[in-house]
Amino acid sequence: MKNETTLPLSPEQRSLDACLRALEGRWQDYRARGNFEHFVEFTLALDNLTEQMNRLRLPGLVRQCEGLENAALAFFGDESTHPIASQEAAALERQVETLLHTIDNALAPQAGAEDRNRRHPSLMPLGAQWAKPRAIWLVAEESHAWVPGLVEQLGFFGFRVCRFGWGEPSPDEASPLVALFIPPAHGYAAAQLQHMQQLRREHPTSQLFCLSVPKSLDVTVALMRAGADAAIQAEQETVTVLGRVLDLLQSQEQEPYRVLVVEDSPTAVAMIQRSLSQHGIDSHPIGNPQLLLAAVEQYRPDLVLMDMYMPHCTGVEATRVLRQLADYQSLPVVYLSSETDMGMQVEALRLGGDQFLTKPCNPVLLAAVVKTKIERYREMQRHSRHDSLTGLLNHSAAKGRLDQLVRSLQHSEEPLCVAMLDIDHFKAVNDSYGHPVGDQVIRSLAWLLKGRLRSSDIIGRYGGEEFIVVLRNAGLDEAEAVLDSIRGDFATLPHAHAAGTLQATFSAGIACFPAWLTGNDLTHAADEALLEAKRQGRNRIVRATLHAAAR
Repeated sequence: MKNETTLPLSPEQRSLDACLRALEGRWQDYRARGNFEHFVEFTLALDNLTEQMNRLRLPGLVRQCEGLENAALAFFGDESTHPIASQEAAALERQVETLLHTIDNALAPQAGAEDRNRRHPSLMPLGAQWAKPRAIWLVAEESHAWVPGLVEQLGFFGFRVCRFGWGEPSPDEASPLVALFIPPAHGYAAAQLQHMQQLRREHPTSQLFCLSVPKSLDVTVALMRAGADAAIQAEQETVTVLGRVLDLLQSQEQEPYRVLVVEDSPTAVAMIQRSLSQHGIDSHPIGNPQLLLAAVEQYRPDLVLMDMYMPHCTGVEATRVLRQLADYQSLPVVYLSSETDMGMQVEALRLGGDQFLTKPCNPVLLAAVVKTKIERYREMQRHSRHDSLTGLLNHSAAKGRLDQLVRSLQHSEEPLCVAMLDIDHFKAVNDSYGHPVGDQVIRSLAWLLKGRLRSSDIIGRYGGEEFIVVLRNAGLDEAEAVLDSIRGDFATLPHAHAAGTLQATFSAGIACFPAWLTGNDLTHAADEALLEAKRQGRNRIVRATLHAAAR
């Protein structure tokens, strides 16, 4: 792969580059040697690239990766079926080259856009490190009643909207973050589906959101086949569109998946760990089920791969013990066994397991099952840690993340600022306009924080109309400038109610590490500064001082 840009690579770009190099290298190894082992390595590298595209939220490229992956898995077979016929290998090689070329072309314009932004900092809010991809294309008739309001709303949250009509050529510029589609009066007909398909081919890195979709299976399936990533019904328009678009600005940075392998065969453990490591999945093996409870407590896995037959007890018995503990009742358990008796497999699932894989297991299937189970498990956990109204971290999750971060910085010189924000006179908003309008004011501030802050920052709803923000690697001057810019914009944001619109403001207090050394001390100091901001007249930001904290 050629890399045209000379900009420093981000961690995500480095990871993607590594995936692409691995795919090329594994395919070349297979073409040179033609044995089954190298084909397994190639399919694992391809599966890993697909996962990387998913993590980067590049839906068009995900589909192309999945197409090549399906073609490769059709030839998987075993040692006796390799090397595959030269004609089939040549066809597969063309698909590999096409995919790499598409990725190269699709990502090059993004690098160019980042370069333009660095040369023109006035195009970005406050500074390069706080910038986000802002372009949104709106495909709709100019006369459509929703267009002016939607453009205005997106503009308030920092997006540059370019509108063009159905059938008109798309702008000659870098791919947008999102393309929004509002159908004409007759709905999504063949011409609209063809237009969407063309945009999907030309802009594989963009998300395609279709608005005003009827509750129809046929229509939704047709839109998905045309390349749509989201089909949003009319009654969900405003909240769903803005919320989902702003969610795209938050990267999916997360801890590596952790798998506890309960298996007494060293050979099986080596195969499992090798397959999982290809996908960046961490694993910890134990050969004795008597160590299970201590291992889950210390390692905190996202999933357990459990051998069915081991010394001391069976995998089913070990799982039943695990299910007696409240913390692990929903922890996924996948059985690994050479057992082929269907009745035994069904009984194992009834007694606490989530899935049954027969040994020897296809490494691609093993990785796919593990990732799918962990994603669902983490999504379930995510709902328990996030506020339902705003989608932000809830009180306990935000405090926990802050405490963990502060502990990690105890021997570091990296600055960190904590801000406590509170919407001014919020009770009066609820009393005068009702709780639904109050909820929208809270949600609007959450959206603004999501849109303006970095994915590495922590944003939480602390309770009611109060928020906590943790800005990493930011000193007091920078933190105050960023938050004051958000404060000024929030003060001008109109919130709709039955008789018109209203405007709201917020106050904030800021405290900085290492002036305060614990999470509790930082939040307390920021909260005291917030109270001072209220005393000074609200709609302002006040820095915490050690003198004030000592009083």
